[in-house]
Amino acid sequence: MLVNGVWSTWCAHAAVGGLRQRAGQRESVRFEPGRVATDSYIVVVVPMLHEADRAAGCVDHWCKLLGDHPELRLCVVTTARERHERLNGPHSWDAVTATASFRHGAAAGRAELLHYPGVNRTYGEQLGWALDVLSSRPAPPDYLYVANIDSRLSPHGCAEIVELAATGVPVAQQSSVFFGNLDDLGPVATAEAFYQSRWSFEHEIFRYLVGSGHLRWLPGWVRSIWYQHTVGHGLLIATNTYRRLGGLPRPRFGLEDAALGVSVREAGLHVHPFSTLECGDAPRSARELARQRSTWIRGPLCSSEYARTRRGNLIAAQGTYGGLKWALAVPAQVIALIVASPRQRVVATTGWLLALYGPLIAMLAGLRRLDFPSDYRPRRRDITYAMMYYPVAAVSCWAGGLRGVGLLIGDLARGRTPIQPRTRETE
Repeated sequence: MLVNGVWSTWCAHAAVGGLRQRAGQRESVRFEPGRVATDSYIVVVVPMLHEADRAAGCVDHWCKLLGDHPELRLCVVTTARERHERLNGPHSWDAVTATASFRHGAAAGRAELLHYPGVNRTYGEQLGWALDVLSSRPAPPDYLYVANIDSRLSPHGCAEIVELAATGVPVAQQSSVFFGNLDDLGPVATAEAFYQSRWSFEHEIFRYLVGSGHLRWLPGWVRSIWYQHTVGHGLLIATNTYRRLGGLPRPRFGLEDAALGVSVREAGLHVHPFSTLECGDAPRSARELARQRSTWIRGPLCSSEYARTRRGNLIAAQGTYGGLKWALAVPAQVIALIVASPRQRVVATTGWLLALYGPLIAMLAGLRRLDFPSDYRPRRRDITYAMMYYPVAAVSCWAGGLRGVGLLIGDLARGRTPIQPRTRETE
């Protein structure tokens, strides 16, 4: 446990340092933000499902950013699943088309709405359909950037989309902190937001830095097969790369973003990290959190479903290990403490506390020097709640993952393709 604690803390520290280094390299180029010379035409794709109450705010946010970036377009993607589940609305497409900024953007040819005509079982089905439509047009965009309804970017974060497209990067990922709704959260939910944000640094960003070659002390062959996943928000992918990979994977039991990460690595490519962060919302209730975690664990656990080559199997095995570690870590640690001698328990408990709080402290120490929307930087009260209730967040993360394992086993036993639940509860 002590070794794991040291490793986890160092991973988060290295992730923060890696982003700061990337930001320094970006500043040294001295591009004026939002004025990078490029002929690239980039579409920001925002899928929506039962988001009538938040659609206007999302559209206004992106249309404001588009004003500084002539290379960007906005594409909102709605689905007929809304009408199937809620016949009388309100519906997302009505809220979007009623927004003045969207109407102005549409009139200028810079905003559009695509409507998936079917009842999609998963988020990936709706998103993949939209990406296929956009990439198969006679004059397709050069790049596709996928955002969530709650994705918030700073002006510098939005400018980095254009800058990376100008460099010709095949795939890049903008990671998230989940501080967008801290004012609406109670103490335990606040701790969950920090726990989820810490995961971005300890696991996600660290994987991107290793796989893209930024940590040179690792042998090249290790970096080349290091597991990387993509995320369905903050993803920037070149249209020609998207086509080369065969579009967005549609696994039967797993998740499309984890599967896309394996496809990228199988093809000999890597996921390049952004230096900026987006800011999203955290679950507001225990039920929302359980839905989210029980869905997320399918991504790594079903990694064997994604691989098509020997190289892919090596990469996917790491994802499967991560999923099993998520599901079994807490009971394994409890058993280890029970069977250990008193002296070993002291060492193990120290390691557990270090693994729990070390990455959080490493993230907090570097957060003020990282770029994400300044309106959502956590306050002292938020940090206090996070420190106090952090162990509860760790246990609830495990419990949500364990619930996901049970649901996955049930789906596998029945041979049933699951319907992906929507995380957020509508008011």
